[in-house]
Amino acid sequence: MIKQLKQPIFLISIIFFGIYTLMVFLNHYYFRTNALDYGFYNQAFWDFAHFQGNSNTIFYPPLDNYLQVHPAFTLIILSPLYWLFNWIFDTYTLLFIQNIFLIIGGIYTYKIVIEKTKNKLLAIIALLHYHFIWGHFSAIAFEYIDATIASCIVPLFFYYFDKKKYLVSTIAFLFIIISRENMPIWFIFISAFLIIIYYKDKKSVAFSGVYILASLSYLILIYKVIVPYYENDSLSYWGFAYSSLGENIPQAIGFIFKHPLQAIKLLFVNHSGDPLYDGIKAEFYYVFLLSGGFLLFLRPKYILLFIPIIAQKMFNDHYVRWGINIFYSIEIVSILPFVAYLIIADLRKIKWIRFSNYLAIILLVSTFMTTIVKMNSRKSKWYDKSKEKIYDSRFYKSKYDLKKVYHYLDTINPELKVCASEKVVPHLAYRKEISMFPYIGNADYIFILRDSPTYPLNKEDFNKTLSNLKNNGKWKIKIDDYPVLILEKQ
Repeated sequence: MIKQLKQPIFLISIIFFGIYTLMVFLNHYYFRTNALDYGFYNQAFWDFAHFQGNSNTIFYPPLDNYLQVHPAFTLIILSPLYWLFNWIFDTYTLLFIQNIFLIIGGIYTYKIVIEKTKNKLLAIIALLHYHFIWGHFSAIAFEYIDATIASCIVPLFFYYFDKKKYLVSTIAFLFIIISRENMPIWFIFISAFLIIIYYKDKKSVAFSGVYILASLSYLILIYKVIVPYYENDSLSYWGFAYSSLGENIPQAIGFIFKHPLQAIKLLFVNHSGDPLYDGIKAEFYYVFLLSGGFLLFLRPKYILLFIPIIAQKMFNDHYVRWGINIFYSIEIVSILPFVAYLIIADLRKIKWIRFSNYLAIILLVSTFMTTIVKMNSRKSKWYDKSKEKIYDSRFYKSKYDLKKVYHYLDTINPELKVCASEKVVPHLAYRKEISMFPYIGNADYIFILRDSPTYPLNKEDFNKTLSNLKNNGKWKIKIDDYPVLILEKQ
C-alpha cells in the first residue's frame, strides 16, 4: 500500500507516526501511564498471546474475565501481534500497534477525499487536518483503548464501501462492531447514511441494510447473552450509564421519543446537579465547531453520522465523557476530517471555488490552533497536560532517577506475583498476577515508586498503609533506594 502512495503522503504519515510514538513512548517511559487502563490491557494482551483466558488481577476485586468490563474482542484479535513486536517494544507494544492504526486512519482519510474529489491538494489538507485535530492526541495520551483502534478503521470502511469492495468493507465492519458495545449503534446510523447517499445503487443499499440488521442482532446478543453471562455480583455491568433517560436501553429510547425537547436539552446542559461541571459540554461544542463541525449545517445529511456519538457523550452520567478529554471524542475526530473536506469539495460544485480553497486552509489553521490552545488548558476535568502538551519542555523531563528505577524493575522475576504503585503496574503487567497497591493479594513483592501518585489512596492513607506493612513482621525491606522501595514477603 505504501508503494502506491505519493511521496508527500508517505512523508506526512512518517512524521506523525514519529510524533505519536514519541508522545506515547515517553509517557510510558516517564511513568505517566496508569494501571487502569494500560496495565489492565497489557496483562490481558499478555494472557491472550499465551492462549490463556484473562482473569485480570489489576481490578479490585479481580475480574473473572476480561469481558466483564466491556464485550470487546479487539485485543483478542490483535494478540498474535505480541509475538511480532514484543521482542522489540516489550510493554510499549500496544502503544506502537495503536499508532499504526492511527496512521491507517489518516491514509484512508486522504484516499477517500482524493477518490471523491480528484483534488490532491484538498486530500493532503484533509490528511493534515486528521493529524492536527485535538481528539487523536487526547486519545493516545490516555494510552491504549479499543475504541481508538476501531475508530481508525472507519475511514477504511467508507473507502472500500465507496469502491464497492464489499468483502473488505464487511470485514472492517465486523472488526469495528465487536470492539465495543456502542459501535453497533453507531453503525446503524452509518448504514442509514449510506442508504441515503447510495440510494440509486441497489447493491450498496442491500449491503447497508444487512449492516443494519447485523448491528441490531449483535446488540441483542450483547445485552441478552454476553453481558449477563460475564456479569457477577462483585462487578456489575457499567456500560449503561444514562440514568437521566432511564434504567435500560428500552427506557432510554422511550424517553427520547416521548420527551424529545427534554432529550435535546440534556445534550447541552449540565444534568449532574453539580455546578462544578458547568461549561464542559459547551467546550466540546465550540471546539468541535472550530474543527469543522460548523460545515455540517451546510450539508445536514452528514449530521446523521455524528448523532449517536454525540448523544452517547452528552446523555452519559459521567461528566468526564462530556468533554474533549481522553478518548471520548475519538469516533468524532476519526470521521470529521474527511466529512469536512468532502463538504468543502461540494462547495466547489456551486462555483465557490476560490472561497472553498480559502476555507480549506482556514479550517486547517483553526484546527491546529485549537489543538495547541487546548493542550495548555481546558474546562474538561481530569485533564493532565503533562501527558499531552508536547510543545512544553517539561514534557521531556522526569522527576525520577530513571536509570535506578529501571535497574530495579529488571530485578523482578516475571514469574513472581507483584503488587506495585499505580504508575509501575503497566511496566510489570506481563505476568499472571499483578495488582495495584494497596491491593496486595497473593503478592511475593511490593514495588513502591515514591513521590508518584498514590491512587486509589490519599497521601495520608498511603503512608499509613505502607508504615503498617513495614512493621507488621510479614514483610521485610529488600530494597530501600530512593525513589524505589521493594518489600519482600517473609
